[in-house]
Amino acid sequence: MSVTVRNFEERDAERVARIMFESFKTFLGDRIKEPETPDYWIQCSTRDFAHSVTRSFVAESDGKVIGYLCATANTKNGLGTLNVIGVDPACFAQGCGSALFAAADAFWRGLGMRKIYTCTSHVNLRAQAYYKKMGFVEEGRLKDHFHEGIDEIQLSKFMKKG
Repeated sequence: MSVTVRNFEERDAERVARIMFESFKTFLGDRIKEPETPDYWIQCSTRDFAHSVTRSFVAESDGKVIGYLCATANTKNGLGTLNVIGVDPACFAQGCGSALFAAADAFWRGLGMRKIYTCTSHVNLRAQAYYKKMGFVEEGRLKDHFHEGIDEIQLSKFMKKG
């Protein structure tokens, strides 16, 4: 599969809402009832504050959006955050997540981030394996965090210089 990555645009929001819902349903099952609205994804994707820059990316294959990643960089403390990533389940393990992560990595490096943080649900074994492959290590857990019975694993990695 050939994957290209570009910046998120408002026209992507409806497809992103569907991808994120379907992706999260693969590990949350019935705990997730309906997708967030396209407006939610537009707002998440375009927030900038003092010392905080947000960039969101979509991955495409054959002109169709198949993945989404939202990243933040705090330019005051050098902490980057991988806020959320989702891939169309039909495209799992085909390079989409890695292509999105490469775009986020370039964004963080361009702003001089020293450390990247993210979290994932303890039941999301696919994401845990992916983050380990990308160099993240577990730093802690949040019990019953977003959903009762689902712990969030806090992960981070330090950026290598050069």
